[in-house]
Amino acid sequence: MSLRPVISPGLAPENTAQPVPSPHLETWRQLLGQVREHLSAAGAHPARSVVLLPYLQLVPLAAGLWAEQFPDGFAPRFETTRTWAARVGMFAPGPNDIASDHGRDLLTAASLLEGAGLGARRALLTGPLVEQAMQLAPLAASVPAELRPDWAEQARAAVPAVQGGPLALESAVARIAIAWAAASDYATDVLFEPRVARELDALVVVNGLQPDELISSLIDHFAERAWALTPETGGPSGRLVLHAARNGEDEAQRAAACVLRHIEAGRVPVALTAGDRLLTRRISALLAAQGVRLRDETGWKLSTTHAAAQLMAGLRACAHHASTDAVIDWLKLAPAFAEVDAAGIRALERRLRRDAVRDWASVAASPEGGALVSRVAALRDTMQAPRRLPDWLAATQALLEEAGLWSGMAADAAGEAVMAALGLQEAEQATLQAWPAAQRRMPLPEFTSWASDALEAANFRPPVLADAQAVILPMSQLLGRPFAALVLPGADEQRLPAAPDPLAPGAPRSARFCACPRAGCSRPRSARLGGWRSRRLSWMCCGGAATIVESLCCLRHWCRP
Repeated sequence: MSLRPVISPGLAPENTAQPVPSPHLETWRQLLGQVREHLSAAGAHPARSVVLLPYLQLVPLAAGLWAEQFPDGFAPRFETTRTWAARVGMFAPGPNDIASDHGRDLLTAASLLEGAGLGARRALLTGPLVEQAMQLAPLAASVPAELRPDWAEQARAAVPAVQGGPLALESAVARIAIAWAAASDYATDVLFEPRVARELDALVVVNGLQPDELISSLIDHFAERAWALTPETGGPSGRLVLHAARNGEDEAQRAAACVLRHIEAGRVPVALTAGDRLLTRRISALLAAQGVRLRDETGWKLSTTHAAAQLMAGLRACAHHASTDAVIDWLKLAPAFAEVDAAGIRALERRLRRDAVRDWASVAASPEGGALVSRVAALRDTMQAPRRLPDWLAATQALLEEAGLWSGMAADAAGEAVMAALGLQEAEQATLQAWPAAQRRMPLPEFTSWASDALEAANFRPPVLADAQAVILPMSQLLGRPFAALVLPGADEQRLPAAPDPLAPGAPRSARFCACPRAGCSRPRSARLGGWRSRRLSWMCCGGAATIVESLCCLRHWCRP
């Protein structure tokens, strides 16, 4: 049986559980029929059974199709590992756990480095430590908590013991990352608890395109009650069209034109894969200018939003050695200054340009500063003393309020995301007051760097449009989605991998061993990956006779003009 993206004109929005029209969803119906037959044969009550799907967007689709196909009787729970864990238990990371919150993890990493005697190299090693820990976290989470010490022992054994030289720090960071990942609790740990097994009659796993170590461990854990269903992925059944692009702008315009053509022909929704972030942003801008309703399931870096730019401009303007350009730029962004004294800002900028003044400190010391300079100096003075993270967040909130930016950020979706990423809400600040890793005093440059890193790591997703004409999504989430057409920009040898790497590239070799680290077990994880490369690109093509797959190959990488 083949499960692949299929055409479904007039399909109900994917974020609802409404019944879905049936003509082009026969493969889904066959799969759900197999699930029901298995539950019946196993004597499992549907209400006490779970069907695990590869990703969240398939959950409402599967639930709606089950309700349409089997309107009478009970339905199983369609879940992902995250939604299942959230349903059966509450979780909050501990003070030293990997929180998957970049801001908090940076502070925890700094604390761990201090404890390991590497505090002097904290600025250099904090980022790499968080990066390695985040690569190891999914592998550690796939191991039941009681077996995690054995997993850590295997991982440490694979890290070379380096006493000196340039690799000594890398070895130390790797060992700290392993210890951190092994000692952390994870939201999905609850799935291995006995009470979950007592409440479960059957677990049906619909495998995705990429191996999932946590799901493999759950199959081992639930043993005879677990059944894995691996849909076969077929090749393209529609029409494949290739476009050769001269450069990046030509590629973006061609991709946007392909999407518009599909929409005009009634082939909606159109899937637009996001392989190259910059290229995708350009295509999105071109489509938005044409009034296309877009749903972006990948988002973009929070640091690129206007709200984040306003906040970071304020912090940089308060630096002790801030330039006049940095301060003037912030004044233009701050409504309390730009809307009240715009003429004063322009006059000050002209004078500074005329006198070639580059250092703001010399402006503040000048007797010709005036009321505007005095007001800026007073705000800057409030941000100079070192303090703890909760105090920095309170001071940043006060700075934004004085600049007239706080209310606007609170009313903006991106602004709310900025506040959440940094913990600017009062409730989060209260939590940080008792967090050990947040008690170290830091100067303004270190706090500014921390805020910049936290915003750079966070992702912003705009509000969801239910009736979107085009959907931007990663290629790995095309499986089983009801798209009428697919546009695949960046299909060249530089940006389109032959197959995604399911293993963390920086993880120690022992982290790649089997999820149940019993004594003497050394079977590599790669043994589970058979057949992955043979699938390659076949799954990216939509099913249905009228489906058109547009692939744009940017030739700038290998063709001469």
